[in-house]
Amino acid sequence: MYVTHQVMVTRSFPVDVAEHPAGTTTPCSYLVHYPGPAEDMNAWNLHYLEHHPAIMRTFPDVRQIEIYTRIDWVDRLPSQRVEHMQRNKLVFDSPQSLAHALGSDVIKRMRADFVKFPPFAGGNKHFPMLTRAVRPPRDPRAR
Repeated sequence: MYVTHQVMVTRSFPVDVAEHPAGTTTPCSYLVHYPGPAEDMNAWNLHYLEHHPAIMRTFPDVRQIEIYTRIDWVDRLPSQRVEHMQRNKLVFDSPQSLAHALGSDVIKRMRADFVKFPPFAGGNKHFPMLTRAVRPPRDPRAR
């Protein structure tokens, strides 16, 4: 098995409606991967964080927006370290909600901002996936 690891900072951005409606089908996450690097990481982060989340927020029924950026870290893990530039996660109520969002006019605004990004290498990849939240069982001793 090929395993890599990376530590990243998580930045959560506000959305208009964070709660999923009752009886919602399995949520769907849309992950975007930017392997990088950017010619100027500071310029990249400034532009991206100041512009793109505000556009993402206008997707219909987006429930969560998180942007993960790289940081320096120290570890002794045996797996291979990677230093990807950035990853994003948007969460929707269902695959149909994601498809509706990606078919909306918001995608045109996303693409218009994309062409304004500071220079970077590596392109990007998009991964829609069903999402299941796994939480540890509640400790009965906790109050």
